[in-house]
Amino acid sequence: MLLVSTTMYKRIRLLALLVTCLIVKAQAQNLNSPYSRYGLGDIVPSQNILTRGMGGVGAAYYDYSTVNFLNPASYSRLQATSLDFGVELATRSLRAVNPPRKFQAYSPQISYVQIGIPLIKSGGWGMNIGLRPITRINYKIEQVERMNGIDSARTVYEGSGGAYEAHIGTGITLFKNLSLGVNVGYLFGSRDYSTRRYFINDSVFYYPSNYEVKANYGGVLVNGGIQYTAKLNKKTWLRFGVHGNMQQTFNARRDYLKETFTNNSSGSTSTIDTIEYVQDADGDVEYPSSWGAGIIFDRLGKWMIGVDYNTQQWSKYRFFKEADEVRDSYSWHIGGQIFPKGGKSYWSNVSYRAGFSLGTDYISVDRDLPRWSASVGVGLPMRKPAYSNQFSVINTTFEFGQRGDKNSAVRENFFQLAIGLSLSDIWFIKRKYD
Repeated sequence: MLLVSTTMYKRIRLLALLVTCLIVKAQAQNLNSPYSRYGLGDIVPSQNILTRGMGGVGAAYYDYSTVNFLNPASYSRLQATSLDFGVELATRSLRAVNPPRKFQAYSPQISYVQIGIPLIKSGGWGMNIGLRPITRINYKIEQVERMNGIDSARTVYEGSGGAYEAHIGTGITLFKNLSLGVNVGYLFGSRDYSTRRYFINDSVFYYPSNYEVKANYGGVLVNGGIQYTAKLNKKTWLRFGVHGNMQQTFNARRDYLKETFTNNSSGSTSTIDTIEYVQDADGDVEYPSSWGAGIIFDRLGKWMIGVDYNTQQWSKYRFFKEADEVRDSYSWHIGGQIFPKGGKSYWSNVSYRAGFSLGTDYISVDRDLPRWSASVGVGLPMRKPAYSNQFSVINTTFEFGQRGDKNSAVRENFFQLAIGLSLSDIWFIKRKYD
């Protein structure tokens, strides 16, 4: 195999920079997901780009330079300070049944930003500081219908918002192969929903109406994890992992507005009459408990394969004491990673990953929503193999899948190209001079 020249490495690092710039430039583009109207919105994957390439197998995963924020027990394995962040370009194809229609949308978005720090040089105690989205809300739906058999009306449903978490966590090895970890974070978010109705009538004029609800919420979110590694023989390990959080209550405030309005020539709106306006109403958000468990069979330096199970008790979710069209969700994940025989060539040091997941979405409008996805990914070193103390890697994952089926009112097909940069390079190494 031909050796990859220095030019190859320069191109890879330039690619990473260009992708990041494109994501920032195109941030204004948004996905349109009707299902994000329910609950707290569409749930963002809770794994990093590396484990998403293995179908989401992450409960038992760890390595010495990757920040696995799904299970904070993995922080105990950190031996290199790492800046880990992910971006992705997602496209979504929506198919409505009645009437038959098809829509497409795309959006670049930030997946997470994490900083992992080993607190002991040889490993055994580490910490992580991070920020990531939890859910996203973005939809705009139009419906035209007859009312009272006489008038027609056009109704526009529109929403935006989402939830985010800023957290700090630590993981420590209690015994040789047993690690515990905890993340303490602040989850905060918003929901801005509006319903506008326009009457279509040639003989009688009606002012359009608007019903809008804006809410903000936030509170402390704590989740923990355990990892245990059993040595089967010199080259084979069995890894176990469990993680989860208890049900928690967040403080919330919201505004109600009911009004009639008119559209100005400039495109803005002016209020004609305010029917009801309530500001800063207090309430609570009941955020559900969740847990997950997984196992990985690891053939050291060659390959690994694992299985995860995750569930979240969304039937306990309440927003200002109101239930929603949600249900308990679950998912199974299976995937693995192959390490080619290491050598001086570039491609012999690339990791290859693949995986699959299957489960039921937490949104349940009229009926349950089945969900599946498949993924493939690679880990591309950013430096030559000669730099043995450098761990910077570009992790790329391509995911495709479906939410809903032919019996669902709206079926979503999604495609996601995700790129994660794990930087533990010369930026974090103190230079020494004789």
